[in-house]
Amino acid sequence: MTLIPLLLALVLAGCDPEGEGKGKVKYKPALLPVALTVGPDGVAVEGEASIVTPIGEFSIGAEYSLPPRDGSTIYVLLRDRKKGATGFDRVFKVQTGRDQFTVVVNGTTTIQVKDGQVLIDVTGGAVKKIQFKRVDQANVKEGGDSYWSSVGAKWSRGWDSSLYKPFVFTRWAYDDSTIDKWCGLGFVWFLLRLALTLVLLLVDLVLSSVFLLAQIAYLVFGSTGRNVVWGIAILLAVVAVIRRFLYY
Repeated sequence: MTLIPLLLALVLAGCDPEGEGKGKVKYKPALLPVALTVGPDGVAVEGEASIVTPIGEFSIGAEYSLPPRDGSTIYVLLRDRKKGATGFDRVFKVQTGRDQFTVVVNGTTTIQVKDGQVLIDVTGGAVKKIQFKRVDQANVKEGGDSYWSSVGAKWSRGWDSSLYKPFVFTRWAYDDSTIDKWCGLGFVWFLLRLALTLVLLLVDLVLSSVFLLAQIAYLVFGSTGRNVVWGIAILLAVVAVIRRFLYY
């Protein structure tokens, strides 16, 4: 009985008065009553399952076309680069209604939906829960191509076209899924991969630093600036190897 007034207050707090008639209210929840939870056994639908439709699983880079999408749905692509030889995209169609939605990852990180489609990389295992949050139309800016949004878009394009992604070797080597398997041998295999991970971490630190500088150069000078940074880094590496060879 004590909870009833509290629940009533929460419901009324979410009511949005409509101007057509006095006393008429319309409730729009901030979040869709559904979420995708990513776990060791795959992706599960939490909440109203009828809102989410699994489309299928496709190899990264493969030629495939998604079914036609109307204005009341978005596509969510969950990318796992460690699955299989080339990695896979798991595609879901989510009914959002006519409102604009963003994707909320783990309750904090918000990813913008672009052209009715959002791509989320779950390879690293950091993504656990994906929700869908309604965007208040009053807060949507008309100038979508503002300076900072264009900078962010260019930054993303730079990484997408980069030859190397930060800490890709470390993420590839580390895997703790075999710890409790194979009567103890799985733990031994985990230790071997952990040792390889620590070695590759040093390589990743060097490469990530170089490619971060190349990314900044791309942001300022475009592809030419990035290529210059790559070229200088390769030249310095070759000189270092030759000097070491001559030293010995």
